Amino acid sequence: MSSHATAPLRLLALHAFPLDGRMWGLVKAAGAAGQLGEGVTVTAPDFRGRGASRRAAEPVHAMSLLAKDVLEELPGDEPFVVMGLSMGGYVALELLARLGPALKPRLKGLVLCDSRANADDDAGQGRRHEAAAAIEAGGMDPLLAKMLPQFLAPSSRGGALEELVRAMFLATPPATAAADQRGMAGRVDRFDVLGTLDVPFLAVVGDDDPLTPPSASEQMVEAAGNAPSVELLTLPGAHLAPLENPGEFLPKLGAFLDRCRG
Repeated sequence: MSSHATAPLRLLALHAFPLDGRMWGLVKAAGAAGQLGEGVTVTAPDFRGRGASRRAAEPVHAMSLLAKDVLEELPGDEPFVVMGLSMGGYVALELLARLGPALKPRLKGLVLCDSRANADDDAGQGRRHEAAAAIEAGGMDPLLAKMLPQFLAPSSRGGALEELVRAMFLATPPATAAADQRGMAGRVDRFDVLGTLDVPFLAVVGDDDPLTPPSASEQMVEAAGNAPSVELLTLPGAHLAPLENPGEFLPKLGAFLDRCRG
């Protein structure tokens, strides 16, 4: 590990829909154990309307609203790297678009896992609004049954990770999940953020992710061509590939964070 790795660095980890900050537990543990580099602190906030968040759910959780919440609660004053998975990636891109002159110099890197930068088309927006209505009518159990096979590859099923995913799904209030869906439906294309990115970028994707396929990460990597370093990491697995493969993901993340301080 190089000498600059002792400088403090905060990793701001943003969770997926319809989960919460607990999904980053292994990353937090790795940070606390020094496995991501000396001086790395991992913060994994819960978005509004769930978990430990003190903010109430709104009828629509625009990605810009969630990004504003995160920025208002960003602890400390050290340099930081933003990491988001799926919806957390949408919020991360919106957060970068909103960085003012006080925060922008502190941004040192971006990690987007199983995510995408393009907005939904009309059909995709329609499906999200239908999903929101279905969640409000039927609760979270039908959504869990539908999405669990998309989230985890068959080899990742039946163990502690599936138990955690189930727990997070079912702990998310239906009104919160519906508001998330409406917010994702209204999100804007954020390739502009990637095109002007001036910090290192790491895209991570599962080779069998049905929701945000490898092609979506390839598009983001291509868009971020002006960034000082760009890397695409393809892992075995589905929509939660970094959590399915911590043994491969965490060392890559540690090396990336070290590069962000270089």
